[in-house]
Amino acid sequence: MTAEDFTAFYPQFAGFTPAVVLSEYLSQANARFGDFGEDANEARRLYTAHKLTLWAITAVPSGTALTPTALAAAGKGQSTSQIASKKVGDVQVSYAAATSLSAKAATGLADLTETEYGLQLLTLLREHNRPRYIR
Repeated sequence: MTAEDFTAFYPQFAGFTPAVVLSEYLSQANARFGDFGEDANEARRLYTAHKLTLWAITAVPSGTALTPTALAAAGKGQSTSQIASKKVGDVQVSYAAATSLSAKAATGLADLTETEYGLQLLTLLREHNRPRYIR
């Protein structure tokens, strides 16, 4: 898949900068999803969109000085963790812990739940992991 193929399907990523990031994630997607048959291009698009979205969430805004504080803030990004509890008086917020984060991290799927593209890719991956029976 080329950058042109990708941005034709997802025009919201047209003009993504730096271009080297788009190129790198497309290269990874092309290498990882070659054996997905008819779903290969969909998997490649979803993977690339997911990775670009994560990159954008954690990127330092243009024009921001690259200080340790700015880099640390960018790395935190925007979490999709659900709020488990909240309190108004004396302000308190608790987030739900990812129950199987270590299991997902071991399989390289830890970040797929962080974007809508990743969730769609996770569904596609699950479909390809189903046992196939020969009749």
